[in-house]
Amino acid sequence: MSPAAAERIYRLLLRAYPPDFRAEYGREMVLLFRDQCRESDVRSLGFWAKVFYDVVRSAPALRMEAWRQNTRTMEVLMKLAAILTVLLGVLGILNAVVEWLAGSKGAIDGTYVLAVVLGVFASVLLLGAGVAILLRSRQAARLALFASLVSVVAARLLFPWMSIFSQLVGFGLPVALLITLYWPPKSSPLGAT
Repeated sequence: MSPAAAERIYRLLLRAYPPDFRAEYGREMVLLFRDQCRESDVRSLGFWAKVFYDVVRSAPALRMEAWRQNTRTMEVLMKLAAILTVLLGVLGILNAVVEWLAGSKGAIDGTYVLAVVLGVFASVLLLGAGVAILLRSRQAARLALFASLVSVVAARLLFPWMSIFSQLVGFGLPVALLITLYWPPKSSPLGAT
């Protein structure tokens, strides 16, 4: 393989790095790679193993750091998620009322009533979690989301009346928001969080 072909491959590998990093350091990385090509056998498996190892070791960490540094985007996404959570909480409450009205036309047993009450409770907790996120109270949001998830699981186990959409919202939304809220926050330059 020629050094020019090796460099083309390396330039493709550099795409694994964040664009800002490539803009700042890409030229120097290519120059260093050219030096390495002159000093090593570009046809050897060992040479390419070192190159791939370096990219695999460093590029994902740099991508993650670039993603974490984009805090403004995360703030906007969290606000949108909070608003969606509030709306879905209200929708869940309305859905439980409709379910109650539909169920009241037939024979109602204790497990049905408990499941509907748990569904309403889970929706109220979702609504509260959305408000807590908007107020930047991460701990309150975490507690409300966890309690909502437990309530939905209990309601589903008691009486499997939930639609697929209700299950996705009831299980998926709290889990996704909990993961986001537990994600390590970006530390300040002084090391304090």
